[in-house]
Amino acid sequence: MNLILLYAAVFIAALVAVEAIMRGYFRTSERHRAVNHRLSLLNVSDDHRKTYRDMLKERGADGSWRQVPLVQRMRQFYVQSGIKFDARRFGLFAIAGAALVWLIVQFLVPSNLVRVPVFLLICLLIPVLVVWRTRASRMRKFALKLPEALDVANRSLAAGHPLPAAIALVAREMPDPIGSEFGLLSDELTYGVTLDDALINLADRVGVEDLNLLAISLSVQAGTGGNLVEILQNLSKTLRDRTMLKAKVKAISSEGRITAIFMSMYPFLLYGMIKALSPTYFDPLWESGHGTTVVCVLLALMAVGNVILYKLVNFEY
Repeated sequence: MNLILLYAAVFIAALVAVEAIMRGYFRTSERHRAVNHRLSLLNVSDDHRKTYRDMLKERGADGSWRQVPLVQRMRQFYVQSGIKFDARRFGLFAIAGAALVWLIVQFLVPSNLVRVPVFLLICLLIPVLVVWRTRASRMRKFALKLPEALDVANRSLAAGHPLPAAIALVAREMPDPIGSEFGLLSDELTYGVTLDDALINLADRVGVEDLNLLAISLSVQAGTGGNLVEILQNLSKTLRDRTMLKAKVKAISSEGRITAIFMSMYPFLLYGMIKALSPTYFDPLWESGHGTTVVCVLLALMAVGNVILYKLVNFEY
């Protein structure tokens, strides 16, 4: 069994290495690459409307999915991750990942009654975790670059350009994810979508709370008037202050968070270590017929404990 696990690990490592080499080989040089994904698509085709539709389609943001509440939430979660669906890569990783998970579960869980549900649960959780982590990373990058994007728009407005031109400048000058998202915002304004609706669509696609402040500021300014440059300057300063506060809170709570992560992983690591050192150690538990009940109760208690730990180390600010 250990030899099989070794072969599986080598196969996965080779698969990841080959894909990394191929992506590096077909990737254009850094100097000639477009600033963001939208500009790279426009370099291939000058049809802005087609590029706009293609970007929404590859992100899964097209269609009338907003009509179904449950589908809306799931689809929105996926759209906010920014993942571009590729059927071939998805199928390749799904087959390789499922094979590796089955080998690990078969080694760690001797009972067939528990093995299949655990395998299905892990295969279901892994894509969810990947999408969740990718979404969180993308939202964090967007929030960090948003004040800089507002500064770019401010300079354009101070030079006398209208707001759509300032948004288009951000789309040209800023990298992803800011550049592509503001490019979609610029396309929607070009094709007749109102500013309020376009900002709502932007907030739905990205999911960053700071965009609500931007949408409210622009909406109020459009209705009541005022110095837009000063409004965006104050908003940029507010967003930077919020980012600093988040960083301070994260630094203060770092010890608690790493403790919570270690406490959550420790039981599984301990079980795997004992299973590797003494494969027959847990056999009496499984042979007694109560192994499934004990495991389910322990997992339920761990789930409750993890929720409590999450509440203790995550703060509202």
